[in-house]
Amino acid sequence: MAQLFVPARLRGLLTFLFISLSVALSAQGIQVSDFHFDEFDSAANTEGTAFPDPNNGNKCALIKVHTTQRGFTFDVGVLGVAKTEPQGGSHPTQIWVYVPQGVKRISIMHPQLGELLDYDLGMTLKSAKTYHLTLQTGTVQTVVNPTLQKQFAVFTLVPANASLEVDGEAWEVNAQGQAARMLPFGTYQYRATAPRYKASSGQFTIGKEKHTETITLTPNFSTITFQAPAGAEVWVDGQRRGTGTCSMDLTAGEYQVECRQESHLATTKVITVGANQPRTIQLDAPRPIYGLLSVSSTPFGAKVTVDGKAVGETPLSLDNVLIGQRQVAVSMDGYTSPAAKTVLVSQEQAAEVDFQMEKQAAPVATTPASPQGRAGTRSFTVKGVAFTMVAVEGGTFTMGATSEQGGDALYDEKPAHQVTLSSFSIGQTEVTQALWQAVMGSNPSKFKGDNRPVEKVSWEDCQEFIQKLNQLTGQRFRLPTEAEWEYAARGGNKSKGYKYSGSNDLGSVAWYGGNSGRSTHDVATKAPNELGLYDMSGNVSEWCQDWYEYHKKSPSSNPSGPSSGDNRVIRSGSWGASASNCRVAIRDAYTPTYRSDNGGFRLAL
Repeated sequence: MAQLFVPARLRGLLTFLFISLSVALSAQGIQVSDFHFDEFDSAANTEGTAFPDPNNGNKCALIKVHTTQRGFTFDVGVLGVAKTEPQGGSHPTQIWVYVPQGVKRISIMHPQLGELLDYDLGMTLKSAKTYHLTLQTGTVQTVVNPTLQKQFAVFTLVPANASLEVDGEAWEVNAQGQAARMLPFGTYQYRATAPRYKASSGQFTIGKEKHTETITLTPNFSTITFQAPAGAEVWVDGQRRGTGTCSMDLTAGEYQVECRQESHLATTKVITVGANQPRTIQLDAPRPIYGLLSVSSTPFGAKVTVDGKAVGETPLSLDNVLIGQRQVAVSMDGYTSPAAKTVLVSQEQAAEVDFQMEKQAAPVATTPASPQGRAGTRSFTVKGVAFTMVAVEGGTFTMGATSEQGGDALYDEKPAHQVTLSSFSIGQTEVTQALWQAVMGSNPSKFKGDNRPVEKVSWEDCQEFIQKLNQLTGQRFRLPTEAEWEYAARGGNKSKGYKYSGSNDLGSVAWYGGNSGRSTHDVATKAPNELGLYDMSGNVSEWCQDWYEYHKKSPSSNPSGPSSGDNRVIRSGSWGASASNCRVAIRDAYTPTYRSDNGGFRLAL
């Protein structure tokens, strides 16, 4: 069994309780009787009790000051105390002092007891670590004639989140499941409980030797693994519990389990779970529901994709298309591909969709745009690969955790703040593998496909690509700033205030974890946003030009991020992201050399 850590404040208490007072010398004032780092106390690094340094956002160190007196103030010099929580509430005998990392000395003041100036802590305090400082005030006693009266009771609880009561009084249990107290000699009753475990009761006796005991509770649950097809959802008693093969702990009892999938009939199974009886259960796959879809085009012979999958050439009639909203797109060499169309396929009647295709005009790649020419789009061709830039009219918008982001908004999206931008252009789609291949002569992507977005590219890789692209075109392409990216994702001055880019229905505008089948898809196969931009809430996350920092430091006009940093900004969700991570306000950051199969980019000009 692991050696129990006994805080120094308890060692001091033990010494006090082991001694009967007979001779005493006294003095008045403030003294530190103990200061130590507590490796088992995670309050400084736990949500709800951690506190950020207002100067840099790092988590403060926490000093828990143990005292019976009120009215103390604290000073750590030029670094400054970030926050002080007085005695009361959940810590009635402690004062919690949050200080920046790097503190080595502390001054302690009291209007009646005096001052203890520049006390050397004996160590340099670290971010997100918890320390204990015990104050001795008033009469300081020196004692003799020890007489043993009490002894430690030390418990280790399994599981570690168990609760412990001794003679009806709750004991504090640390994160490792350990609890300890000094008790007078005698016999005591204990009771240990934990959610989904059977309670355990017993008794123990305190004598001259320390009492140590491990209490292992018996589970009243079992770990059940459900095997379901990839992409199918597992629902237990009406609650979604996972996707595909997933495991969960279920309390002993009877459950109704469903295997659900979009456009499929769910299958149902009733199971009985025993206590401490883990097992694997195979779920029947949901049964697909098909409808009829007819696709035509002018001229005939266009290649057809449904939800990004090639299915044939026009005219085409399909009787094996899953019901629901489907994205249909067509393409033909020498013709401009029209926007993909969303079609509702049902069992009741055939869905029909028709495309009118226009002969492709030769693009002009080197004509600079005038300020008056920013309305509309511009096409460029590099070694036979065409791509389009969409003009975005400048304006003022609210960036960050706006109201439609709701409870999903994260700390680094706050505060919401107004930003004014000049006009710019941005890629209609993410940079494709075909364009990357044309410029770089290679393709690093995991999910291969000419019209799929390039991925597994770092921020530095993007800079090399842009440099070569500019040499080929004579233009000044770049990555968008973070503010430009979010303004464009929200729809610019045409924004309708959607939570995602182009809609509040994520599945209609994005390939994400809920519909992607765990891979990227061809660009522009979901609906565009208000500016005609595709995939700004999914497919791949997108690098921006900026170094990362908190919004509260951002300027209000054409912000471009700090001049230096450790991480570069990356925005939007990807094929593997949850819905909350596909919002227009979501932010992330990685080192400039980081590569991932869910990370790509789009161009700005």
